[in-house]
Amino acid sequence: MKTNMRKSAAFLASLGLLCAILLACSGCGGNKDKEALIGDWQATLDLTNMMNDEMKAGMGGDEELMGYFTISDFTVTLTLTFRDDDSYTLSVDESSMEKSVDKMLETLRNGFSSYLEDMIAQEYPDMTLDEFFETAEMTFDELYDETFGAALDKEILMSSTDDMESNGTFTAKGGVLTLTDDDGPGTEAYELNGDKLTLTGEGVDDGTLAGLYPLTFTKK
Repeated sequence: MKTNMRKSAAFLASLGLLCAILLACSGCGGNKDKEALIGDWQATLDLTNMMNDEMKAGMGGDEELMGYFTISDFTVTLTLTFRDDDSYTLSVDESSMEKSVDKMLETLRNGFSSYLEDMIAQEYPDMTLDEFFETAEMTFDELYDETFGAALDKEILMSSTDDMESNGTFTAKGGVLTLTDDDGPGTEAYELNGDKLTLTGEGVDDGTLAGLYPLTFTKK
């Protein structure tokens, strides 16, 4: 009887030690939410509506004028990288940005030309666009540059990618992703489904930014 008791006590002690080890391992096993994010994720950010809204506001909400300058597509590719050391990088693909900028500049240039042709046809029905510039003693390019100035300088537009990029540290827990850079922490509600990471936009109060969500990244 005493032998059985000693064996039972030893078994319970071993079981208790095993439970303690398992609990310790579960505590040091790492953040599963974080581990699932490690790697490179890519998404296409559609800024078309935002760009058109900004231009419309700059034109005083003139729908007729916007008919000449509405952009059909302005998208950029983003890469979000999470690393084991809790660091992250958000970068913009320069080639996708340049492609969108070039298309936008072409749209605005063509729109400005069409606007002038219609305006001249209305005001001076017997005058061609070339005759108008000859009379005005200036070229189309000169008027275009004078009208839009540095606002449509390609280098300045391309440099805006710097404002879209960031790097720092991250945490992920309970469906909330926190990215901390030099400006401080920012949180994003997210959902993870296999190789799809979706920033849902939940809790975003800014109406302009809310229009960019949901933003889905695909693991590379």
